[in-house]
Amino acid sequence: MTAGPRVILHIDMDAFYASIEQRDNPVLRGKPVIVGAPPDARGVVSAASYEARRFGVRSAMPSREAYRRCPDGVFVRPRMAVYERESQHVMAILREFSPELEQISVDEAFLDITGTERLLGPPLDVAGAIGKAIRERRDITASIGIAPNKYLVKLASDMHKPDGITVVPEAQAEIEAWLAPLPAGKIWGVGKKTEAVLAGTGVRTVGDLQAYSRERLAELFGEWGQALHDLARGIDNREVQTEADAARSISREHTFGSDTADREELERTLLSLSHEVAREARQTGMKGRTVVLIYRLSDFNKHTRRTTLAAATDLGKTLYEQALKLLAAIRPGTPVRLIGVGLTGFGEAAQTELFGEERDARWQMSEKAVDRLAEKFGDEIVVRGREVEGRRARRTTQKAGSI
Repeated sequence: MTAGPRVILHIDMDAFYASIEQRDNPVLRGKPVIVGAPPDARGVVSAASYEARRFGVRSAMPSREAYRRCPDGVFVRPRMAVYERESQHVMAILREFSPELEQISVDEAFLDITGTERLLGPPLDVAGAIGKAIRERRDITASIGIAPNKYLVKLASDMHKPDGITVVPEAQAEIEAWLAPLPAGKIWGVGKKTEAVLAGTGVRTVGDLQAYSRERLAELFGEWGQALHDLARGIDNREVQTEADAARSISREHTFGSDTADREELERTLLSLSHEVAREARQTGMKGRTVVLIYRLSDFNKHTRRTTLAAATDLGKTLYEQALKLLAAIRPGTPVRLIGVGLTGFGEAAQTELFGEERDARWQMSEKAVDRLAEKFGDEIVVRGREVEGRRARRTTQKAGSI
């Protein structure tokens, strides 16, 4: 990685489904297009053109409500295969500028262009060239953010839609000043309930939140308060994860029968998943430095949070401890549909923890002993105390191929 601040772009296609429908059927251009179920059927809006959004139509809104708000809207059935093909064309354009691409949905992606300035020019020029290529070659538009990390750049790309470019400053003081006037609800993970709680303490903007110490926020919100402290200051150490990175990983995920906000259930599930991932790592003789928390909320979008350790590990105990820390980023009370744990960063150089070696060796002996028992008598022979209550439900855990 090049020294100095990272330069990350977030490319977010504008009203992607609706824009494709307007492009492919010129009669729809300039009209309020609503992609989703027809208004006389049960279903929701998948996407709305900007003309429809002026009437308050939004994705995930019941189609009947969308019709009530916009009776002149043109309802179009989704063509997912068409959208997927178009997504592939757009991602191919992005890869022309950098191989460091992380696609996070059909219509958005992160692109790390750190160190490419001598080849491609300044970041603003790169973003402009990307936007131009998408417009000219695909006849649709994208809004693009430029920032030193993924959290900030995703905020930025949403600020000047459609077809806009937003640049976040690099210096920490300037980042905090840039964030300060934004509503507190703009912070990643802050929903309506948390926003209301914050308002009750006098916090209405990110700047208001910046005035609180880490300790005070921890008193108010527990571990989530510590995450709030960092997010209010624009701190996010996640790296752009390419497809190649994802392939070099071990992960396990569990989909709940119904969305759950039960913290104990989430923690029990993470405990089991962490030990499953660690066991496979030991079986394959690999240790990794990056622990990943994977989760899907009720909006069906998959999210990841990650942390990098000083020393590589294959211990379930270590994975679980780190997964719990990452879990703090999910606002308490938020319903979770899926949760998972991943381990990656295999073969990376790592510093040695002199005082942790003996401790880790004891844990490794213990976990390897459990491995042997499980191999001989089956997974059910050893059940950790916290797993007992949730073990039966955990049998539906799915094995994930990537994170």
